[in-house]
Amino acid sequence: MTEAGFTRLLKMLQRGPVMAEIDSLGFLCLPPEVTIMPDADTLVERLDALERHSEQPMLIPHIDTRYRHRFQVMNEALTYTPADVNQMLPLRLADARRLLLTHRHVSEHIIRDTVQRGYRVVALLLIDGLSYEDVKFWPEVPAPCLIDGPSITYNFNNDHIVPDVGFPGIIGTPPLARRLVDVGIPHSMGFSYWQRERNEVSACLFEGIPLTRVAGITKALETLAQQPLEGTYAQLMREGLDGLAHSRREVTVREVEATVNAIYDDYRQLIQVIATTGLPGAVYLTADHGILWKAQHPALQRADPLRSDHPRYQYGGGLSLDYGLEFFMSGQTYTLYRYPYLGAAIRANDSGVHGGLSYWESLVPFVRVEVNL
Repeated sequence: MTEAGFTRLLKMLQRGPVMAEIDSLGFLCLPPEVTIMPDADTLVERLDALERHSEQPMLIPHIDTRYRHRFQVMNEALTYTPADVNQMLPLRLADARRLLLTHRHVSEHIIRDTVQRGYRVVALLLIDGLSYEDVKFWPEVPAPCLIDGPSITYNFNNDHIVPDVGFPGIIGTPPLARRLVDVGIPHSMGFSYWQRERNEVSACLFEGIPLTRVAGITKALETLAQQPLEGTYAQLMREGLDGLAHSRREVTVREVEATVNAIYDDYRQLIQVIATTGLPGAVYLTADHGILWKAQHPALQRADPLRSDHPRYQYGGGLSLDYGLEFFMSGQTYTLYRYPYLGAAIRANDSGVHGGLSYWESLVPFVRVEVNL
């Protein structure tokens, strides 16, 4: 945030509740002692109740003109940096879960949109590795989506795929395709570039969907353009920045930008294919995790003592809160390392890592573009 605006807001909060128009990530930059209320009515009900209430700074996330006479109003625009969000994210994780879409609620969001907006065709483009920071200025105005757990693509527990981690968590249980059948989208098509070693994961993500393996998304788009898509859900997997982060010792900023631009071009082409049908529908995009680039974060340092096989997360708990936070998911405890700590050295031939809790790894884009509505 701008220092002057941030200081002014904190001084106002010390005097009493404040109403302000700040986006969801801006709220996460505030000190943890500031309580973010759901709305002005909730705060009024609390303050007018007979029970005693604790005195604490309280911020209302929207300016409600009905209460201008009662609460202070902050009209100044407040800006913030990725570092501001990153610093407070571990401290405001509960608020992040409440204020942001999380990866485990993506499928519910799509189902709700389909019912409310009457879509007849739906497409979801899944990107393997893409940070919200990489695309936040796209004209489609991506929303930040929280990876509420280890920021990885998938995981196994007792030889079974964990259903709420990575891509499986996004697809949900029952899978999104099956749930769309119940709301009037009976057909589905799947496209993936993943090879044989990931067959079991593909089987999970594309359960009940006829799956076509393609070398790239261009072939998938060509196939879609030739199909009648009335009542169809199309699910596409595309490689993102994960391919650059692993098995590449050095990656330039220009290479990252070129890959992000290629993803954007493919997304726009997918939108065009769906729009050409003339059917009311929507095209979504999201990712399994972002990337923490080694060259851009020289502050990364190994925690002491080292206790993990992974640079940014470990199985089990017991780590000091100074280094990481625990997540319990599907019978498994994970500890995600906070920025800038590492649980193990980054492999020499990796240019980026993911799995931990940070602005760059844990916040991915969620984009929706509607057509023919």
